[in-house]
Amino acid sequence: MEEAREEDLLTLIRHEVLRIRPQAPVEPARLERVRPRTLISFIAGAIGAYFLLTQLTHIEFGPLIANAEWGWVIAAALFAAASYVAAAMALLGFVPERVPFLRTVAAQVAASFVKIVAPAAVGGVALNTRFLQRAGVRPGLAVASVGASQLFGLGCHILMLLSFGYLTGTEKTPSLSPSRTVIGGLLTVAVLVLVVTSVPFLRKFVVTRVRSLFAGVVPRMLDVLQRPQKLVTGIGGMLLLTACFVMCLDASIRAFGDETTSVSIASVAVVFLAGNALGSAAPTPGGVGAVEATLTVGLIAVGLPKEVAAPAVLLFRLLTLWLPVLPGWLAFNHLTRKAAL
Repeated sequence: MEEAREEDLLTLIRHEVLRIRPQAPVEPARLERVRPRTLISFIAGAIGAYFLLTQLTHIEFGPLIANAEWGWVIAAALFAAASYVAAAMALLGFVPERVPFLRTVAAQVAASFVKIVAPAAVGGVALNTRFLQRAGVRPGLAVASVGASQLFGLGCHILMLLSFGYLTGTEKTPSLSPSRTVIGGLLTVAVLVLVVTSVPFLRKFVVTRVRSLFAGVVPRMLDVLQRPQKLVTGIGGMLLLTACFVMCLDASIRAFGDETTSVSIASVAVVFLAGNALGSAAPTPGGVGAVEATLTVGLIAVGLPKEVAAPAVLLFRLLTLWLPVLPGWLAFNHLTRKAAL
């Protein structure tokens, strides 16, 4: 009897509640869908973390920290940070349209995250093109601006490599005869050109890629030439960018060496330019493996002991490749939320 009374009471209460408020508001369920950008960002971060961990497992941090001159380490870090400002100048110098400078610097920081999950020659180009389009530059003009920047960068790179190579050859031999570095570089370039032009598949691949990258560059350059200040900014940014990296590598060498193990700036520049060129051509993200080997072998070849060259290259790559990954990821996500990428 008691159970029946309790059931009747509950029924009455239920009916009374329904009479007072027949339709209580129900908060709709919130469905969270994984957006493609979020998924890509997560996968890219996982790939970057994998490459970072594989590199760090072979490093003995104790001797590195104990033997480092921290004043030069800080100097190397400052040069590495300044490279992002120089990269922004190098890009904006070939964009006649008005694009925010600080946001462009943030885009270059974001590129440090992108290049760890994509080959160096691909990631930065795609990100800068996307950034310019989001900044209001028409797609064709954005591609042409990035192509013009890449074209001038290639020309400056070759000229600086030959110039510094010549200087390294005349440091100990003041005669005007070219150094072995220059001769070897020219022969290497000649052999590569012959191989590419003689193999149909390679020739078609190079022509297609160059044509798509530099299409519309000439009309774009005519627009830039009408603004000499822009051109000076672009070329100055490229020279400053190279100078920042060379000084970063030189400071990294000084952090682990002394006066007896130092090498000239010209030699450091040649080693960096050669390593950077190989890193751009390497299929691995950020040129991982190829750049480290090239820089280490190059520094040893110009007279630096292995005990100094190896940790110096490690510090240089840590400052210019691995440590910027987290700030780059943050900048990438920030610009994505602001619809700037």
